[in-house]
Amino acid sequence: MIDSLEDHAIMLKVKSGDVEKLSLLYHRYSRRLFGFFFGLTSDAATSEDLVQNVFVRMLKYRKSYSESGNFEAWAFHMARNVHKDHFRKNKRYHWQEDMADWESHLKETDNREHHMQKSDELNNLERALQALSPAKRELIELTRFQKLKYDQVAALLGISESALKVRVHRTLKELRELYSKVDGKLTDRIN
Repeated sequence: MIDSLEDHAIMLKVKSGDVEKLSLLYHRYSRRLFGFFFGLTSDAATSEDLVQNVFVRMLKYRKSYSESGNFEAWAFHMARNVHKDHFRKNKRYHWQEDMADWESHLKETDNREHHMQKSDELNNLERALQALSPAKRELIELTRFQKLKYDQVAALLGISESALKVRVHRTLKELRELYSKVDGKLTDRIN
């Protein structure tokens, strides 16, 4: 809670003209925003660009930040808008694997078999996530990976908290079913 109040105070300073303070918020939020975008796009370069776009917009629209605002919620609201604009311009994403990162990570582990199993599970989860609609992926990304509070996500989406809980429950159920299908197809190929 202290970080939230501190982030709010920093953003109020940015709003009043001390734009250098935005770098503090960048250091605190760029990784989370990158994770949010990567979860939606599966593309590191695109995700980096989108993070930069969020902070450019924060600077541009700093006067719209509310005196009683919550910086975290405002940042993810900006991120959602940046993502929507990007999606409109590019229409779709391509799932990509970065083999260099995968191979270097494999070399770092002592237990290759365990790593391969975890890697397969993560790849299956990624495929299942990509099979969800963009809106459902965003829902999972915000609530599970970015760990935003339900009231914040509900406000971002313009729905009630109870409606959000229903959507999350249904989306998680669909994700489990998709994961089972992906995992089952791979198991069938091996056997």
